[in-house]
Amino acid sequence: MMQNLFNPNITCTDPDNLQFCLKISDREFWYCEPNIYNEKLMPDSNARELELFERYKGNPKKLLQDALTVEEVKALVNNRQLWLTGSSEMNDFTQAKQIELLDDYGYKWNDFKSDAERNQIICENFFEQNPMDFRNDS
Repeated sequence: MMQNLFNPNITCTDPDNLQFCLKISDREFWYCEPNIYNEKLMPDSNARELELFERYKGNPKKLLQDALTVEEVKALVNNRQLWLTGSSEMNDFTQAKQIELLDDYGYKWNDFKSDAERNQIICENFFEQNPMDFRNDS
């Protein structure tokens, strides 16, 4: 699953928080961001992992680039416990839930150029609102 980070189609939807999105289809999206609930990534942690994440915040391309050549960064990127990851598919949500998720971001159904754009925002909002559903360390 972490190999998705190296997919050439990956996008960073929030560079400051190192949140990544991979479009699997027009109806399904995979998300990934640091697991701030892991004790190594808590603000008062002295863990090297937290230092590394802090170094790369705002520079996701550099994180992925360094993960190819720097062993310490490669280990960070490949440690599933340090990431919230998972995919959402539009069939996971009722029409009412989709509208609610859009409304939470201040969007209306017809604010998008395509269904895929709208679906991506719905899935992203669900991911952000339900981080415990995407933990790999519990």
